[in-house]
Amino acid sequence: MDKETLFYMSADTIEELKPVTEVFDLSGKVAVVTGTVGLALVVIDRLAQCGAKVVFGSRTEEWGLMAEEALREKGYEVKYLRTDVRKVEDCFALTRFAEENYGNVDIVVPVAATWGPRAFVDMKEEEWDDVIDTDLKGQYFTVQAAARSMIRGGKGGKVVTIASVAHRADDMTKIAMMTNYNAAKAGVVGITKGIAKELKQYGINVNCIAPGGMLTPGAMMNSIRSHELYGEEWEEDVKTYGIKTPMCSTLDEVAFMILTMCTDASNFMYGQIIEIDGGSQFSFQEKPWSYTMENGKHA
Repeated sequence: MDKETLFYMSADTIEELKPVTEVFDLSGKVAVVTGTVGLALVVIDRLAQCGAKVVFGSRTEEWGLMAEEALREKGYEVKYLRTDVRKVEDCFALTRFAEENYGNVDIVVPVAATWGPRAFVDMKEEEWDDVIDTDLKGQYFTVQAAARSMIRGGKGGKVVTIASVAHRADDMTKIAMMTNYNAAKAGVVGITKGIAKELKQYGINVNCIAPGGMLTPGAMMNSIRSHELYGEEWEEDVKTYGIKTPMCSTLDEVAFMILTMCTDASNFMYGQIIEIDGGSQFSFQEKPWSYTMENGKHA
């Protein structure tokens, strides 16, 4: 086969490419999201901006109604339903609400989460249960409810679970104290892979985003009780060592990747864990030690 023929075998494929604007066009799609502030709010905004109708829920009704109003003022088709993802019946009620208003679900992103630093030896059963039930059980049954809707709809769908770099035991530098959160997010990684293997047959892509450091209203609220329990010295250590944890400059740095995984861009991806953590596993070089480059320290 000559080079010209080989070239046109490749060139012909670019004529068939879907325009990027169409790849990110979610018009006609119905999305279910859990959570109302922080990352969840930006995810809802991005999905709606691309044309999706979004139903979202959380247990904090005040925030939910405020979010609904703010998003509708931007012209988005969104609806809020008070939802406690710790309760399986609420997870299913959220999907029913979406179906009643817009039809079968096409996208689900269970963002809702909680955490609160506790020493392992101090952990109370109710503190363990709250994090596990919200961050793991809540995701599992929110996805199950939405997946059933996707299967009924017969058009496939996109599932994007939300883990954290805490799944690999990355937590607060030199402090740790997040064993329930570590367990929950490691569990999210595990169920993502398992669910992905089962749902591929229905044309459903299941993948996971694992964010690193993010400053959100929920994170700030969840830390208040820990500050009360462990005192000023603990709080000072959190501030001192927290500087060494890479923090995303905007929540959209995470939300936009979640959005991408909700589009045709993820059509050939199954059970993948995408970590967005500012390179927290690396020790980055800070000085240009080059002797060959003009701006190097030894040039």
